[in-house]
Amino acid sequence: MMTKIEVEISGELSRQIERIVRDGWFPSEEALAQEALQQFVEAKSFLGDSPRMLKRFAADALNESKPDTALKFVDRGLSLLATQEHPDLTLYQRLVELRVQILMVLGRGSEALEALEDARELLPNNPAITRWIDRVRKTGLPATVGD
Repeated sequence: MMTKIEVEISGELSRQIERIVRDGWFPSEEALAQEALQQFVEAKSFLGDSPRMLKRFAADALNESKPDTALKFVDRGLSLLATQEHPDLTLYQRLVELRVQILMVLGRGSEALEALEDARELLPNNPAITRWIDRVRKTGLPATVGD
């Protein structure tokens, strides 16, 4: 299936496209536009596979009141960090904290506490994680969730 796209461009950009086609880099303006769009879409797709970028996307989604979308970005970022031989522990902590905030917004405090307990295993002496655990426990979660 092919989709046709119509775009208005500046005269300068049009002259540059014509020059590139005239110089033989592409057989037509359409081929050049198709290649440019393909590269743009691929760049945006792969850019999202950076844990640091995924954290930004998650924070933006949370700020836009889209916690479910934010959670998907955070979870992807955490899964990518888990595959790294030497993960950035500061970024890991920030992703966990953001995940906890999102889960609390969604009313999923027990999952937030589980995430913090998992983080405490990796960062046993981290005061920020300990503070978050205390904060989440004060929200009235059942006492049966582990210490």
